[in-house]
Amino acid sequence: MTTHELTLDDLTSCFRGLIPSVIATCSARGVPNVTYLSRAHPVDDERIAISNQFLSKSSHNLAEHPFASLIVVNPDTHDEYRLTGVYERTERRGPIFERLRNDLSMIAALTGMQDVFHLAAADIYRITAIEQLDTVGGADPEPRSPTESAGHGPLGELCSRLSRCGDLDSLVRMTVDGLVDLLGYRHAQLLLIDEDGTRLFTIASNGYPVGGIGAEVALGDGVAGRAAARCEPVLVGNLAQMTKYSRSVRSSFERSGGIGPGREVPMAGLEHTGSQLAVPALALGQLVGVILVEDERPEQFSQSDAVVVSIITSIVAGSIETLRSEVRTAGALTTAPRRALPISTGNSVHVRHFVIDGSTFLDGDYLIKGVAGKLLWSLLRHHERDGRTDFTNREVRLDPTLELPDFRDNFESRLILLKRRLDERAAPLRIEKTGRGRFRLLVAATPRLDLMAES
Repeated sequence: MTTHELTLDDLTSCFRGLIPSVIATCSARGVPNVTYLSRAHPVDDERIAISNQFLSKSSHNLAEHPFASLIVVNPDTHDEYRLTGVYERTERRGPIFERLRNDLSMIAALTGMQDVFHLAAADIYRITAIEQLDTVGGADPEPRSPTESAGHGPLGELCSRLSRCGDLDSLVRMTVDGLVDLLGYRHAQLLLIDEDGTRLFTIASNGYPVGGIGAEVALGDGVAGRAAARCEPVLVGNLAQMTKYSRSVRSSFERSGGIGPGREVPMAGLEHTGSQLAVPALALGQLVGVILVEDERPEQFSQSDAVVVSIITSIVAGSIETLRSEVRTAGALTTAPRRALPISTGNSVHVRHFVIDGSTFLDGDYLIKGVAGKLLWSLLRHHERDGRTDFTNREVRLDPTLELPDFRDNFESRLILLKRRLDERAAPLRIEKTGRGRFRLLVAATPRLDLMAES
């Protein structure tokens, strides 16, 4: 293929950012400088834009000699192309600048580097020549997008199953199971917004070696946090490369261990993540949570997947709000029946609870924090005082020590979170649903309660 036959449209796959591009510039004295780029963005039929945040040497060269040479690679075929460009201008505002800034902010969000990655400018180049280099092409790419190949039948079945869920516990489980078993996504998580509206917490997952139930992510952090903050789907097909790029300029650090407040549950994840799709779940204009699907392979999701998962999130968000409304009025206000279960002789569990943030440990191992931790502590105190094991959601949510907000208190979500964390840990303390708005604390070992008050 000759140079005049190639256009930027022919190189669309090269600009997805899966394989870093290389730019070479030269000073007026003939001293070259070569550096990698996270990504180049097409502007129109003749121009590309490059984010300028770590390109001081290249910028200096361009001021003296406004010519550059770029190497871009097609990630599907591994064909390489040399682009000859002339530097035209620098933009610090406008749609091109915003497009590059959004791309850079996603890189920063992946590793919490929002204070490091700031787009200074977008450099615009006019491409004067495109040359295909002599390389050996690769195999055809694997088929993408599970929903594109599966059709609409599985989507209809999942929607039907979700509509039949009668409680929040079965709804969250059906959501992640259906995404994996019916729609063909390999890994799926459902995260809900917390009481303050500042963080997401994982309430259900499928396809991971470790479930990550209770893991939290701040709004704006990572793909899921970014989707929640923007209230729009976020699709990243070159996650491994973006993460590698961001970590290459980040100083590593280690956190100290030990028992104390403020511990975190690690997020469920893959050893090598190639692509992610996060879609916010909205009900009545309010953020309820986020569905996250991911794959080890790059470029596995398309806009059709975003549409399909958006349908699921709409159903899930509406169902969550309906179920929460129904369960708030379920259960009697009167004291629930008192029932003590037999405890194995000699077995005990040491429960350490920190007042400052609700962090709760079982036999020295971190379990949960926040409202869920305070909830477990409240139930155990009732059990210690009078042997109670049966409760109603309606009475427990009135406990002032839980510090629930008056609006959207998320009590049912936190109760399910606690139940799943205890199940995941195979703890001697469990939560069992006994009816709509009712549950039971199962105690298989004598709790030894240790309250760590604020000093």
